[in-house]
Amino acid sequence: MTDPQYPREEILDDSSLDSRDALGDQLAGLWWTFLLRGVLAGALGVAALFWPTGSISLLLRLVGLLLVFDGGLTLLGFGRRGLIGGVGIGALLIGLVLLIWPEGVARLTFFLLGAWALIMGVGSLTAWRQMSDQHPDAASVRNSGIVALVIGLVLIFWPGSGMVALGWAIAFGALAFSAVMFWLTARFKRAHDRVAMRVVNR
Repeated sequence: MTDPQYPREEILDDSSLDSRDALGDQLAGLWWTFLLRGVLAGALGVAALFWPTGSISLLLRLVGLLLVFDGGLTLLGFGRRGLIGGVGIGALLIGLVLLIWPEGVARLTFFLLGAWALIMGVGSLTAWRQMSDQHPDAASVRNSGIVALVIGLVLIFWPGSGMVALGWAIAFGALAFSAVMFWLTARFKRAHDRVAMRVVNR
């Protein structure tokens, strides 16, 4: 029987809070994966700014590599279960399509990139909902999810036309993604340091 001084609802709430704090600590421990994403996306964005439109298929393959890398890091950090695992699988599938058949999907690239941004946004907002409201990085995860959703909706519903527009979209999309990743890196690195200090002081 349950002790009346400790209702079942309170026990479940405590367990839920512990799991939310654990998710925040897990994200903090993966700060270096956000740094890698930021560096690669930044390099891709700078390259796309000066990329000749005649070589757009090679640029799309580089985008595919970035998505495969992003999906692999997500699966490495969170596994294949849950919505966050689905985010990693979705990024892998879109990246593989761009790697294998860039010429055939060039006209669909805006939609594919928009879909990836939407997947990222949904995954970030899901992670935010699973985090404790008191966690110092909850707002950062929420804001990054909102930014990703906005970018995804713009790419899907207001796509450009032609290879030049595609090159610019890839450049600015990659640079925006890189900026968000560097911002999350700084936040999660500080959170990682706080977690390490708590362990040392126990």
